[in-house]
Amino acid sequence: MKEIRKLPEVHGEKFYYFGFGSNMLTKRIHIQNPTAVKIGPGKLENYRLDFNDYSGNWDGAPATIVPHENRTVWGTVWEIDLSNLDDIDHQEGVHEGMYEAKSVPVTLKSNNEVIMSRAYLLTEQPESDFEAMSMQEIPPKRLPSKTYIQCLVKGAVESEIDGEYVEWLKSLKHNGKVAEKMSNYLELANIELKS
Repeated sequence: MKEIRKLPEVHGEKFYYFGFGSNMLTKRIHIQNPTAVKIGPGKLENYRLDFNDYSGNWDGAPATIVPHENRTVWGTVWEIDLSNLDDIDHQEGVHEGMYEAKSVPVTLKSNNEVIMSRAYLLTEQPESDFEAMSMQEIPPKRLPSKTYIQCLVKGAVESEIDGEYVEWLKSLKHNGKVAEKMSNYLELANIELKS
């Protein structure tokens, strides 16, 4: 516990967490992290949003962030009780080697304050840029499901992330699959996408 308390995202009995994927959505993060309190939208500079691997829950590739100069990832900053840090590690598959935690500097939209936040990166990071690839070039394990993209869009709108970024999320390529359990629970069926 002493080592955890030294992490830059920890303050007192709480820590900041940057959700850039499904955990932008309140109902989603509260499934396993009920103490999460929304601070608001924030941006992470010099990273890109990307996708890799496969998630059975979502029937497609989950999101990750990849260092990339002059790109920006928007997401939701949450404050979570330190007692739940292990819970979010488990949700992200840290113990299985799927994701690894990293402290990243996130700029809050509300006041431009930069705060260190915990974020999760896939251990198997994609080498090529998802956005720059054509649909034919993207391997199946790099495609998120329709449901996952709908969750990202709903979370971004709920968190009041800039409209331009929301529109970009709506246009992301996906595999067309619907993960019914998550779609029904998170009420995603009516979230419109461009692709």
